[in-house]
Amino acid sequence: MGKLRRFFVVLIVCLVALGGSAYLLFRSRQPRSIPYRGVKGSPSGRETRPATSAPVSLTKTVDAESLRAAVKGANIVICVMDAARADHFGAYGYPRETTPNFDRLARESVVFDQHFCQYSQTSPSTATLFTGQYPDTHGVAVPRTGKRKELLRSLEPTAFTIDRALGEAGFRTLLFTSTPAAAPVLRLGESFRVLVTPMGMVHSEEEDALWRSPEHLLELIHQNLSRDPRFLTYVHFLPPHNPYEAPEKLKETFKGQQAPGYFEAEPAFTQVYGRFHDQNPPATGSDWVNLYDAELRWSDWALGELISYLKEIGAYENTLLIVTADHGEALGEHRYQWHATCPYDEAIHIPLLIRFPGATGPVGRVGALTETIDVLPTILDLLGIPAPAGELQGKSLVPLLAGESGELREHTFTRTNGKWPCYVVRDHRWALLLYQGGKMRALYDLAADPRQTHNVIAEQPKQAATLTDVFVRFARMQKFLPLDFVDPGFKPVTAPVSPDAAMSEETRRKLRSLGYIE
Repeated sequence: MGKLRRFFVVLIVCLVALGGSAYLLFRSRQPRSIPYRGVKGSPSGRETRPATSAPVSLTKTVDAESLRAAVKGANIVICVMDAARADHFGAYGYPRETTPNFDRLARESVVFDQHFCQYSQTSPSTATLFTGQYPDTHGVAVPRTGKRKELLRSLEPTAFTIDRALGEAGFRTLLFTSTPAAAPVLRLGESFRVLVTPMGMVHSEEEDALWRSPEHLLELIHQNLSRDPRFLTYVHFLPPHNPYEAPEKLKETFKGQQAPGYFEAEPAFTQVYGRFHDQNPPATGSDWVNLYDAELRWSDWALGELISYLKEIGAYENTLLIVTADHGEALGEHRYQWHATCPYDEAIHIPLLIRFPGATGPVGRVGALTETIDVLPTILDLLGIPAPAGELQGKSLVPLLAGESGELREHTFTRTNGKWPCYVVRDHRWALLLYQGGKMRALYDLAADPRQTHNVIAEQPKQAATLTDVFVRFARMQKFLPLDFVDPGFKPVTAPVSPDAAMSEETRRKLRSLGYIE
């Protein structure tokens, strides 16, 4: 009897050990999300960690109804920093002090760690923010050459947009932008009551340079923005967009230094990369980064000045403040030195920060996948403003902000421009690149290869097929079906061109100076 008892004891111990080993093996094989590229002692003052260890990690929580109550009667300010890539912000783990104002703001806001644009170019990306729609539904596009008028597409006159929706809800609506790429030339923001843009105001290279400076835009904000009545204000600072024209004092901040974490790798296909045609290109990748970081510091300074002005007029504590970017910027990591054509994270992973009025809102980090199309649905949800059925493709971030949900979607979708347009399908672990024509494809395992240096499509055909199917389902839901990215024989129907979509010579010159057309 004693031997039998010992036998059962040994058997139970073995089964427990075997079960534990199986559990550990199972856990080790689970897909891991993208490592959060944080460092100790970052300028944000926080020790960063993988966002996916807690998809929503809020140190201060507020339920959804309280969030809606907090913005009742509040102003809305959306500040866009052009070409600002997330991984160069201190709050996102960058070791340089490039964004001290953003980082301070982050400590009293919700920061979204895995936020992606839908187009790595200003006009289509701005249209996405204004409409809550993907580019192949709203239809806005700017041709790379600027020669084929039929390719220049604007928003439809009846499009449901943030300026129209909030204007009808009683907000005084104001738009301040340093670039015509985010101006009514393509019906972007044409319903804003106050439009302060370079359009019709620039007639020389000197005036171009003046409008590119955030100081000039801030002066115009001071002249036009007052505390009353309740307002929606959209502010678009041009830095850190090329050309790099930060004050010399700022350029000296990082001059001659080795850029932290900089790397150079080949793109999946060598014929597709694009470079900015700079007349005096920097000698090395680090030189590019040093100039870019100085520009980002300049834009962050402008953000600080904007906040100071809101405080000065007594509006800051009654304002929902959203800070983001239209796209990022490639600095040579995959041989790209521009954004419009780059499908890698340096051009499509962007910051997003939301601060609620006063001390009423949540604080913390969100590691869920989010997109630019989610900004408008979030604002409408918070304000209780309905959208016409079927108009919005984005999702409200309120469940994430309130800690009611850990995820919003399984995939993000981003389109690029240029001679070799590309769609990027992304989840927490994988990134699939689909080039127009359906013949070139690349797959990256972001858990093992966060810098996207090794195309594993040959080793992971099933994963590539799964994400391709995801894209096909997505493409079939768009107004202008982008199925030519998977089917070489598919002939997409493009958005019609409105009679007033033609660019003036002044606008062409301005966009050419920014590198958007040739």
